[in-house]
Formats: sequence, C-alpha cells, structure tokens
Amino acid sequence: MVAPDRDKLRRAFRVPAPEVAREAAPPPAASDAEPRLPMREFLLRRQQQFLAAPRPRVALPPACEDVTPHGPLWRRELRYPLAAVHGTVPLGMMRALDGERLALLAKEPGFATLRPEQCLFLDTETTGLAGGAGTVVFAYGLGFVRGDELVVEQLFLRDFGEEPAMLHHVAARLAEFPVPVTFVGKSFDRHRIAARLAVHKIRAPVLTPLHLDLYHVVRRRYGKEWPDTRLHTVEQRLLGLHRRDDLPGSEAPAAFLSWIRDATGPVDRVLEHNRLDVLSLVALLGVLVGRS
Repeated sequence: MVAPDRDKLRRAFRVPAPEVAREAAPPPAASDAEPRLPMREFLLRRQQQFLAAPRPRVALPPACEDVTPHGPLWRRELRYPLAAVHGTVPLGMMRALDGERLALLAKEPGFATLRPEQCLFLDTETTGLAGGAGTVVFAYGLGFVRGDELVVEQLFLRDFGEEPAMLHHVAARLAEFPVPVTFVGKSFDRHRIAARLAVHKIRAPVLTPLHLDLYHVVRRRYGKEWPDTRLHTVEQRLLGLHRRDDLPGSEAPAAFLSWIRDATGPVDRVLEHNRLDVLSLVALLGVLVGRS
C-alpha cells in the first residue's frame, strides 16, 4: 500500500501545514480568500451537514393510476367549462377561429380550415434542454376540447419503467387530435417527443407539417413592438395573467431528478407550471386569431 501524500491531502481539504513548516511556506495566493480550517473543525462541519434534517418529501397531486397493456400510467385529468377565464380571457374564445387570419399569420394555408376540435394543446417538461435520446420527457400537459369542456391531462413519469405507457398514451392523443398547438414546440417539444418515441419504437404523427407554434405567430404580430416575446411577457400583455410563486421552467429538470432520487424535488410546482402553460395556449389561440 502506498502511503498517502499528506501535503496533497492538506491542500485538498484546506488544512494548514504544521507550525514548523508554516514559517517556510509561501504566503497564500491573493485569490485564495476562503479561510482554511483545521482538519478537526472541517470534519465536524461535514458531520453537521450529514446530520441536518432531511428535506420533506413531495407528494404528487391526486390522480389516476391507469392500468394499460404497456404498464401503469400516472394520469391527472382536469376539466374546465369553456366559459372559464384564464387571466382575463375566456377559454372558449378559441372556438371562434378566424382560419384565414391564422393561415396568414402562421404562413400555412392548411390552417385556413382548422377547427378547435382538431387541436392538441401540448406542453412538455424535460430533463434538459439538450437534444438527443438522453433527454427524457418526464411530464406532459395535453389539452383538447370535448363538448363544452376543455380537458387537460397531465402525465408524469414516476419511474423510468413507466415511459412506454406514457408514450403510447401521447401517441394515441396525437392520432386523435392531429394538430399540435405549442409555444416554441416546433423547434423543441416535438423533437424531444420524437426522440423518445424512436427509442421505444413507437410510431406517432408528431413531426407533421400542420404544427401550430404560437411563438411564431406572436413574433410576427408583436415582435417589433415588444422588448421580447417570451411566454410570461405574452401572458401579461395579452392574457392579463401574472403568475405568483411560479417555478421557472429552467428549474424543472433539477426538481424532477431530486424527486426521482429521494422524492424531495418540488415536482408539484412543476406540474402547476405545466398546467398554466396548457391553459395559456388555449387562451392565446383565442386572443390571437379568434373572431371578436
């Protein structure tokens, strides 16, 4: 066994050298502003960190556990009357679509005959912003019209083994409602979904030409007037919606990974953020291209 390099250990743990050696040691670098601790004090502090009270566990909102041929699926279903208001905008405003105006703003003639019943309002939460099969979609928000109601489904990945059931459900909704409506989804969400579908060899109409990305519609309409066209800016200016205590989307990956590790990540707040995103998509479609 090779004896440890004591000087290297002292430097790694910021422990001062013995008194006899300290006089000959060169002065610390000016950039080394952090005080060095004796080994005993350092270890005591580390022990206190390990003994600190654990963070509380975070429970998921009430939901159903669907039994599917592909495994269990956590699915939360919320229903809203179309007369309900999101911010200051009735959700049902999107039922009076001006197809010609939408086709012009979206630069897609196929939207001229679009009906709200064809739309799947879609928002995802992922483990990162990078592409590739390593990025997992751990939560979906799906919104669609049924009769006089807006149905919002939220799917959450409690365990990586539940992903096939989740993806088969998403694939079925994409087939039922063939026009995804997203915000920046044309360049982000749909490619993350397509990558996960490919990993599990599931076919679904996700990379379709008729994909309504409201971000581009907003940019063409207000890009020269506003300082930016981020979703929270659009919500405030067009929907009169000001979110309170909202978890930023950039914190969602860390929240999910913490929850998977020890159930302490605030995924309940991630799901609330996702729910509001879906409702905003519905309200925005009405404001942008609804007949007043």
